[in-house]
This record gives sequence, structure tokens and C-alpha cells, in this order.
Amino acid sequence: MRIQNGLGEFGQGWMFRHAGNCYAALPEHVAGPLPKVTLMTSAPVESDQATVVKPFWPGIDLAVAILDRGPLFERCIAELTDLEPSTAARAAGRAHLLRLSPLGEEERVPIRVLDRDYLSFAGELVGDGDVIMQGTSGSFAFADGKPIGMAVTSDDPSRASFMRSEEIALNLGRYLSEQGRAFAPTAASHKSLPSDGLAIRDLRSSVAAVLPQYGVDNLLGVGAWVAEPNGRVELVFRVGERSATSVQRVMMTAPSEGAYAVPKAISIFIDASPSGSSFRFWTQGEMRPDGVFDTGPLAGRNARWVKVVIGSAWSSGAIALDRIVVE
Repeated sequence: MRIQNGLGEFGQGWMFRHAGNCYAALPEHVAGPLPKVTLMTSAPVESDQATVVKPFWPGIDLAVAILDRGPLFERCIAELTDLEPSTAARAAGRAHLLRLSPLGEEERVPIRVLDRDYLSFAGELVGDGDVIMQGTSGSFAFADGKPIGMAVTSDDPSRASFMRSEEIALNLGRYLSEQGRAFAPTAASHKSLPSDGLAIRDLRSSVAAVLPQYGVDNLLGVGAWVAEPNGRVELVFRVGERSATSVQRVMMTAPSEGAYAVPKAISIFIDASPSGSSFRFWTQGEMRPDGVFDTGPLAGRNARWVKVVIGSAWSSGAIALDRIVVE
């Protein structure tokens, strides 16, 4: 994908899905100094903004952008595990550099893989007339159908240095599984969720709020529910009227700035019985580090009760939520 940073400079990146959310890997220097970048896909061209995170150590030219569930989400089909190339791809002597033109046209430029070491390799163009043009940084090289590295620097129009995909996978995987609380973008707001949804009643939590003013009923109005987790945390509530109703989507937000941890691993269970004693697993995913969880539209399931299980958080300490919407 093609990327424009907040200074109007262009580069490339690679979009992937992980635990129900969409991200883009890109060089830190392509991301630029501002917190937002614009991502553009191949034709038919679609674009959207993403929040840049730079949680890695100084000297590594790597950043990650977190996408909203917007127009690009359905085209976010690659997986983080794709960055683990096959044996054939890892040993390939030839590959192609994939980059997007300003019109969204895919350009596949043949390269020769040279000077491979533990962290990087060099790619040398082999086609007549091909050049490493400005804006190539962030382009990925592919071999055997898998990304094998990301272009990060070039001091020669026929040659570029690539960070190996295994190194990118290692750092992104560690960040997404452990270090997500290392950044705090603009706080997620309950105003970003739909204003309506199914009625929620009889809301209760398996753990008490840290103070009475942070009670679970705040999730039905204005304010935040704050609790100190002791193992997994469960929220249970009725939806709709007294009879079973179709549930298709669950959305939640959490404050991502301040003293509270953002929930991470979330599982959703539903129950169509009147008593709420027969919950069945429905779906699971991760809340983004910026405090947004959205199952997306799913096939409708009849339910009277919904159970939200929070299995972990992005950091230690009390967790908080400020809105739940069920459709």
C-alpha cells in the first residue's frame, strides 16, 4: 500500500490483520514525526487515516499504524504470520519488489537478493530501466508468494537495503502481544459508537468497582466503569426486551489515556434462555490499544443475555470501559 505522512511525504507499507484488528507495517522514517498517516490501496483506490505507533528501540527503522474499521478494513486480508516465509522463500536468490504508483497500479520489479545476513539483505534491480525511485521505502519484496523483507534505505538507484520479514514479525508480534500500552493516542470516545442499539438491562460485573462512583452502571450512561481485575473479568447483561432478540455486533470503548489499563483479550458469549444459565461461546478478539473493540457485523444469533469476558489487559493495574453498544 502507498502511504502519505503528515508532512506530505510518500512511501509504502504492508497491511495485515491480527486478532480481529488491522495494522500496517512501515519504516519509521516513512511514518514521519506526526501521529497520523494516510493509507491508500491498489486500484480501485481507497484511502483512510491510521494512527502511528513507534514502540521500538532507537535505531530500528520500523513503525506500525493502527487502522480504524473503515473503508480499508475489508481489504485487510494478509496475516502477521505471513511474515514467516517458507524455506524456499527464505533462501530465494530472486524476488520482486512490490510498490504502488500514485494511481494505485501495482508495480512488480524483479530484484536479485544479495548479502543476506541475520537482520537484513540487499536487493539489486535486474531489469533494464528499473530504478529505486523516491517513495520506494516501505515496499516489500516477495518470493514464493510471501513477503521476505521491507525496503528501508537506498544509496544507489539500482540497489536497496531490506529489513528481513522475520525481524519485522518478531518485533510486531512482541508489541501486539505484550507492549501495546507503550503508546496512548487520542482517547477513544463513546461518542464514536452508534448512539442507539439494543436496550441493555440488568448489567452486572464479576468484580466490584474500585470506588462507588466508577460503578458498572456508568456503562449505560456517562462515565467510566473501573475495576481491579482478579483473573478474568465478566460483564453480564440482558439485551432487547424480555423475548430473545437477534444479536449481530458488540462494540466497546475504553479510555486510552490516564491511569487505567486498556482491556485486551475479549470473548463474547450469548444465551437465549430466560435464566441466563446456558451461555455459549460466540466470538472473540482483541481491543485495540487505543481503546476500541468491535466484532464487526456477524451472522445474527438469538440471545436474551450477553456475557463479555475480559481475559487480559495491555498493561497492569485497574481496567476501565466507558461504553458498550450491542446491535
